[in-house]
Amino acid sequence: MPPVHQEQVKEQVEEQAEQQAVQQAWPGGPIDTSLLTRYEHHVARHVWFGQERVEGDKIELRIVSLGRKLADRIPDHHPEVIQGWLNISGLCWLERTSLKLTDPQLISAFVERWHPETSSFHMPFGEMTITLDDVACLLHLPVRGQFYTHVSVSQEQAAELAVELLGEEYEFALRETVAQRGGYFSQQWLYESYNRNANFYGKYDCAARAWMLMLVGSTILADKSYTRVDAKWLLLFSDLSAVHTYSWASIALVCLYDNLNDASMFSTRALAGYATLLQCWIHEYFPTLGRRAQSDLNCDNPGFPRAMRWMYKQGKTKLPDYRPILDALTPDDVIWRPFETHRGSIPFDLITLYSGHLRGSTVVPYLPERCIRQFGFVQYIPPPPPLAPAYSDIDSDWIGYHASVDRILQPTRPVTYASETVPDYMSWYYRVSHPRLCRPVDGPHGAPPVPHYAPAPAPDAPVDDAPADDAPQETALQRERRWRGMARGALETILTRIDADRDDEDFEELFFCTRCMSWCIPMTSFLLLCFFEHWFMYFYFWIVYFVELFLLYRVLYLDYELYRSNVFYTSIHYFLTQITLLK
Repeated sequence: MPPVHQEQVKEQVEEQAEQQAVQQAWPGGPIDTSLLTRYEHHVARHVWFGQERVEGDKIELRIVSLGRKLADRIPDHHPEVIQGWLNISGLCWLERTSLKLTDPQLISAFVERWHPETSSFHMPFGEMTITLDDVACLLHLPVRGQFYTHVSVSQEQAAELAVELLGEEYEFALRETVAQRGGYFSQQWLYESYNRNANFYGKYDCAARAWMLMLVGSTILADKSYTRVDAKWLLLFSDLSAVHTYSWASIALVCLYDNLNDASMFSTRALAGYATLLQCWIHEYFPTLGRRAQSDLNCDNPGFPRAMRWMYKQGKTKLPDYRPILDALTPDDVIWRPFETHRGSIPFDLITLYSGHLRGSTVVPYLPERCIRQFGFVQYIPPPPPLAPAYSDIDSDWIGYHASVDRILQPTRPVTYASETVPDYMSWYYRVSHPRLCRPVDGPHGAPPVPHYAPAPAPDAPVDDAPADDAPQETALQRERRWRGMARGALETILTRIDADRDDEDFEELFFCTRCMSWCIPMTSFLLLCFFEHWFMYFYFWIVYFVELFLLYRVLYLDYELYRSNVFYTSIHYFLTQITLLK
C-alpha cells in the first residue's frame, strides 16, 4: 500500500475514533462525554433540571464537624512521653486545626462541582483541586513517606488488635466491636482507653496509640457515622517510632477525594472526611465566598498551620444562592497561590507536583497538570486521566516522582499573569465539562457562550469596542440591564479596592476617594431610578437612598472601623443586589 494511502487510512481511523468518543451531549453538561464518564449519575445533571437530592428546605449535604467535640477532649497537657511521640508523628497540629462548625451550604456548592474522573472542581474558568501542597500548608502534615496498605478487620480481629496495641481485655474490647457492629471503635471508647492507660495504668504506648487513632478518626479519617473509627487504621500506630514515615498528607487527601467522589453522586446525602480541610481551602483560594472570621494568630510565622488562621462564622447564604454566585466567578476572584507567604514554615516540595495515583483507604487519581495554575504555570490542555495501575506501580511512580514532574512541566512555562492559559484551553474545557450549574435563558443545550479571559491590552494596542456588523440590535431591556451591571460592577470594584489601614502611607488619598464615594453611591442610585417604569419603586429606593447616605456618613466621618465591618459590606451588597435584580 502506498505511504500516502496509508496516511489517509490512518487519518480516517483517527477521525472515526474521535467521533465515537464524542457521544451525544448532555443538556447543560459536556458535549464531549469522553472525559466525564460518570456524569449521568452526577448531582450536577439533576440540578440542571431542578432536581434536588432531598425534598424540602434542607437540600444541602449533611456535614458534621467534630471540632467542638475534639476540643473538649484535648487535655491541658499530655504526659511528656506521649507528647514526644505525638510531636515526632507529625500529627500534633491536628489537635488545633479543626473548625468547631462548618458551613454545609458553601461546602455543598463546591461538592456539586467535583468530578471523580479528574479529582478536581470544575469551575467556570477551569479546573481547581486540593493539592498535596495545600494539605501540607493548611495542616502541616508530612508529604513525603510511604503509602499505607490497609487490611479490613472483623469484630474479633479488631478486639485482638485492641488487646495487643491498646492493652485492653479481649472480652471488653469484643463487647465494643459488637456494639459497633463491625471492626470499629467508638471515639468515646478510644478516649476512655487513653485516659485509663495514661492516668491509671501507666501504659503510655497504649495511651498514645488510642489517642492518635481517636485524633485521626475525628479529623482526616472521619467517616459518615461521625462517632466511630475503623480499626484497620490502628496498625498505622503499631510502631510509634515509625508513624512519621507515612505520607500523612496523602492519607488525608485520599480520604477527602474518596468522600468527595461519593458525595458528588446524586444519590448521596452526606459528606464524610475532614470538612475543615475543604472549607479552609475555600477560604484561602476564594476570599469573596462565604462568611469567615480570622483568628489572632499570625500563621505565616514559623510554627502554625494556616488552617488555624480561620474561625467559624455562621453564614446566611443558602445553597441555591451559592450556585449562581459560583457560576459568575472569574479568574480574578481567585487567589491562585495563597501560600507564598507561608514558605517560611512549609517550603515548596517538588513532590507535590507528582502526577499519577495516590493510595490509602482507596486509590484515587492525583493530577496537578489539570490545575497547574495553582503552581504558577500556564494551564494547557491536559491529557486524559490514566487508568489506575497496580499498587506496586503506584509505589514505584511515587518514589520516582521526578519523571512525572518532568512530564507535566514540559508543555508549559511560568505564568506572566496568575490565571494564564493557552489560547484554546477554554474552548476545549467548555466542550468536555459543565462549567455552570444554573440554566441560562438561551444557548445551545442551554449552555452559555465560552468566556475568553485575556490579559489587558498593551497601552499602544488598538481599541475596538464596536459591535460586529451582524450583531443584533440591543433592546431597551438589554441596555437597561447592561447599565445596571456596569454601575454595580464599578461600585463593587471601589468597595473591594479601598480597604487600607490608618497607618498606611496612602490612607489619606484612599480616604478622600471614599468620601467621594459617599456622593457617588446616592447619585448613582438616583440615576438608576430613571430606568424604572413603576412609580411605586421610587418610594422604596428613596428610603434606600437615605439609609445608605446615613450609613456612609457614620462610616466616613465618625467610625472608620465600621467601614471595615461585615455590616457595611452586607448593606452595600444588599443595596446593589436590589438595584440589579429588582424589576
